[in-house]
Amino acid sequence: MADRARRQQPRGAATRQRGRPVLTGRALVLGAIMVLLVVILASPITRYLGSRSDVSHAAAQLHADRTELHQLTRQKQRLADPGYIQQQARNTLQYAMPGDTVYVVVDKGAKSALASSSGGGKSTPPKGRAWNTRIWASVRSAGR
Repeated sequence: MADRARRQQPRGAATRQRGRPVLTGRALVLGAIMVLLVVILASPITRYLGSRSDVSHAAAQLHADRTELHQLTRQKQRLADPGYIQQQARNTLQYAMPGDTVYVVVDKGAKSALASSSGGGKSTPPKGRAWNTRIWASVRSAGR
């Protein structure tokens, strides 16, 4: 009867019953070597991947810097041209050259800012105390 039971069991089951360990010495050594390799190679691989990332970031920064340098060089060349400076003064600062006729377009019913800023040629000093007297009075009243 024992012979029949052995014949019906699969072959792997019979070897386990005989006392053969599931984890052999070879498997243990192989596992230890794998763990050792992972521990030893983890740091260099991490540094390698980090340096590759740094190199790609540096390349992108270099490209951006070269583009900015090219734009600044073009701007420097434009600013060296007196005609460009004059054009910028006219457009940005709204300057007019001597002899130019300046037209100011004002909406219907609105006052021109040009008329209020010019003062109409009359300059009247403010009435009352002088400016320095008013400042000292405000300093004294703030100290109370």
